[in-house]
Amino acid sequence: MKINTYIVKTINDMLSLDTIKLALLTGIPIMLIWIGIGWLLWDPVTSFTAQIISWIPFSIVRANGAFIITFFLWFILVLVSYALFIGLFSGFLLGGKKERRFEAINFSLIFIFSIFWAIVIMIKWPWLNQEIQRFLTILPFDTVAQGLSWLLAFYLFYNLFLISEYFVVFIFREPFIMGLLERHGIDLDLNQEISKAKTYGVLYWDILWFLIASVLILPVLFIPVANFLAIWFVWAWLYKESAFMGVCSLLCTQKDLEVLKEHKAYFVVTALTAALLNFIPIINIFTPFFVMALYFHWIIENKKS
Repeated sequence: MKINTYIVKTINDMLSLDTIKLALLTGIPIMLIWIGIGWLLWDPVTSFTAQIISWIPFSIVRANGAFIITFFLWFILVLVSYALFIGLFSGFLLGGKKERRFEAINFSLIFIFSIFWAIVIMIKWPWLNQEIQRFLTILPFDTVAQGLSWLLAFYLFYNLFLISEYFVVFIFREPFIMGLLERHGIDLDLNQEISKAKTYGVLYWDILWFLIASVLILPVLFIPVANFLAIWFVWAWLYKESAFMGVCSLLCTQKDLEVLKEHKAYFVVTALTAALLNFIPIINIFTPFFVMALYFHWIIENKKS
C-alpha cells in the first residue's frame, strides 16, 4: 500500500466528528493560553527578536523582510476570507448538510482560500515585493526592525503553541488510537512491551531539539526559500520519530518496532507531509492527529502483512 493511500485514509479520519471535536478541544484552549502568555511576555520577546535583527544589515532586512511580511499577509487573508465567507454564505451553502458534509466543506474552503491567495501573491509578487521594499525604505530602520521583531515574536509563540498542542495530544493519544481501531473495525489489543521511558525519552529529546532549532534559524528567516525550507524541516523533525514512537508504543511489540524503524524513508515523507499543515491557518490544529493517523495506518498495514 502506498503513502497516498494512507493519506486518503487519514484525511477521512480527520473529517470524522470525533477527531474534529478532539482537535478543537485541545487546539483552541491551548491557543488561548498562549495568546495570554504572549500578551504578558510580548515586550521581552520582541526585544530579543529586535536584537537579532540588529545584527543583520539593513539592505538584507529590507530586501528579504518583504518575504516575511508577505507570508503573514497571506496568513491573514486566508483567515479573513474564510471568516467573511462563513459569515455571509454559511446558511445558504451549509444549511441542511450532514455533519460530515459540513466539515468537508469547511476544510475545502480553507484549502481553496489558501491556494487562491497563494496564486494571487505569486502573480503579483514583483509588484508586491517592490512596493513593500519601497515602504520599508521610507521608514526609519528602528521602525522596520520593530515591525519585523513583532513578526519573529509571533513565529516563536506560534511554534510554542504547536509544540504544546503536540505534547498534550501525545500524552492523551491512547483514546485517539483506540478510536481509530474502532472506526476501522480492527480487533487489536493495545501493547505495553515498549517502555514509556524510551517513548517519552524520544519525545523530550525532539522537543528540546525543536526549541533550540526554532531560535537558531531566526536569521535564516530573512533568506527567501531557505526560510520556508528551514521552518518546514524543523517542524518535520519534531514529528518524524517521536510521533512514530507514540503510536508504535501502543500497537507494536519490541520486534515490530525494530523492523519498522528500518523504514527511514517513510518517516521522512510522513513528517514532511504532516508539517505542511502547520502553514495553513485553522488546519494546523489537526497536525498532531494527522501525523499519528498516518503512522497508525502504516503500522496496521505492516502488521497485517
